[in-house]
Amino acid sequence: MAVDPFGWAGQVLDGRYRAIEVAGDGGFGVVYRGHHLALDVPVAIKCLKVPQSLGPDERATFEQRFLEEGRVLHRLSRASAGVVQALDVGAATSPEGAWTPYLVLEWLEGRSLEDELALRCRAGQARFGVAEAVALLGPAARALGEAHAQRIAHRDIKPANLFLCRVGERRVL
Repeated sequence: MAVDPFGWAGQVLDGRYRAIEVAGDGGFGVVYRGHHLALDVPVAIKCLKVPQSLGPDERATFEQRFLEEGRVLHRLSRASAGVVQALDVGAATSPEGAWTPYLVLEWLEGRSLEDELALRCRAGQARFGVAEAVALLGPAARALGEAHAQRIAHRDIKPANLFLCRVGERRVL
């Protein structure tokens, strides 16, 4: 099991989300595989690593910016099926005593494009053909188009930030 710097694994955030285990750890945050208690569905809980030395005014400013970014992600996720659904945004004090801003996202089964490319390379498989690459990247391109239409720049498009998963079949809602 991965290191849990916040101590959230096995705990409940804000009475609504159980953090089950660390699913990933990066430079800016930790992602937990979690469970939405009221909806009874799996979720991803992304907790940001924030310098604990922030003063009250800096923390308030950071929290307002973070909440606005959560709102922007929610808006984008509602406008494009190519963006992970943002379900909630908040902040809580972790069991380890760290102020922890968090985003709750839909849980996606699959792997990053970076991991898929590495797996294919290790298995000696051919690279994606042009048609397959266009089909795979189409939803991401449309999502970026929607973001740009809303005057939002992602600034970190790379294979590690693109996720391959199945989200069901095409249908009219």
